[in-house]
Parts: sequence; C-alpha cells; structure tokens
Amino acid sequence: MSKHKPSVNTLFLSDIHLGSSTSHCELLLEFLKHIRFKKLVLVGDIIDLWAIRSKGQGLDESHIKVIRKLLKQAQEGVQVIYITGNHDGGLRQLLDDYPFDKGIVNIQLTNTYDYHALNGRRYIVMHGDQFDNQVRGHRLLNWVGDNIYEGLLKINRYFNRWRSRKGYVYWSLAKAVKSRSSQALKYVHRYQHAATAYAERKGYDGVICGHIHVPAERHFNNTHYLNTGDWQDSCSAIIEHENGDWELLDVPSWLNSQASIKQLKPRVA
Repeated sequence: MSKHKPSVNTLFLSDIHLGSSTSHCELLLEFLKHIRFKKLVLVGDIIDLWAIRSKGQGLDESHIKVIRKLLKQAQEGVQVIYITGNHDGGLRQLLDDYPFDKGIVNIQLTNTYDYHALNGRRYIVMHGDQFDNQVRGHRLLNWVGDNIYEGLLKINRYFNRWRSRKGYVYWSLAKAVKSRSSQALKYVHRYQHAATAYAERKGYDGVICGHIHVPAERHFNNTHYLNTGDWQDSCSAIIEHENGDWELLDVPSWLNSQASIKQLKPRVA
C-alpha cells in the first residue's frame, strides 16, 4: 500500500446495499483505494438480500468488486467484523443455526459487537433496526415514506451522474428533502434517543449504528452516539484515528480534499 495513504485505526461502514441499483459502489471503491485501516467494522445491510430477491438476478460487476476488495483486505491482515442488518437478515438465521466465535479468513460474523475504543470507552455496535418498534409510526405512512425515499435515491443517482460529468462534487437530493421534513427530523431524533438510552441501560459509553441513513456524531448526556450513514445517499463513514479521536467523514468531500492535497505536493525530481 502507498505510504502516502491516510492511515486510521478503525473504519466503520454500513448500509452499502450491494445488490441495489442505488448503491454507490464505484465511489466506495475509490474511497477504499485512498485509505488504510487496521480494522474494518461493517455495521449491517452490506449485502441487500431484499433487493437481490426482488430483482431475481445476481450482483452487478461493480458490486462484486466491492466484495472482492473487502475479502482482499481480510486476507492482507485487516480484521473485519461483519454485523448483520435487516436487509442481510438471512445471515442472522445462519448465526442462530450455526453459532461460531471465530471468523473465516479474518472475518467475524456477528449480530452485535463490543468495541473497545482507543480512548478507553466501550461501545455497542449494532445495525440499529432493533429500535424500529420504538420509533416507527403508522404502517401505511411508513410504506409511503419508504417508497418516496426509494424514488429519491433513484433520481439522485442519475442526477449525480450528470453532476460528475460536469465536474461537480456529489450532492444528496434525499438528504436535502429529509432535512426540510419535520416528520423525518422527529423520527431521527426519536431513533437517536432510543439507541443511546439502550446503550446507557446496558452500561456502554456509546453506540455505533447505521440503518436510518442519517450520519451523525454527537453526545446525549454522557452517551456517545455515532451513526455511519449509508452508501445509497450520504456516502459517509465513521473513523477512529490512531490517536483515539473520532471523525464522521463526508466521503465525497474527503476524496476531493485528498485530491487537492495531492496536487499541492511538490514533484520529486
């Protein structure tokens, strides 16, 4: 690996939704080329079994490349923790039927994970769909909201292809809509409180989750809440730096800044 790549202790990703037509796999592959990490924690909905069943066909080539890249990382010594989500929930049944403690090829499959951070704090890592019953509203409204969101994601993908051709940075249409919806904001607030309350009850210092596609890094009283976001909309990640600091990355902006830094470096004769 290039010595000029930024190096972090742990990279957290979730909601890649491999198998879905709205997954930004190409951008994720570009990100993985530009960063080094000792540990990779995949926080659920990595493979979208719902989308694969719905389409009735296998994964596209770019999606397969992501899987190959993650497997290669594990083979090269990166510890990979794969936490199950609701869209890859079939893996939960696998764990129920065949529980195991050790992973295959340096990959550990689990439903939840205790993460001991470099700052000495202990976090519970889980996908986050476990809190749905506490924060979801009427089923019909949920169905309407989910379908509107799916439509926005599809429009967003085509819109950003146009922006990319024009040389513009990625911009999230769905995020812009959600940020102006009072109902969406109330839902996110309820979810964040449900997640942090659960972590506090269980004696953790913080919680790391995904699921709702809203990246965040904030504190509720003494409980640290981290949400990895997703790769259908926000294209975000959480990293733990080697000095123990946490950072929420807007990956398109981060990649753009890395390109700018590279251009400013003096050429070696």
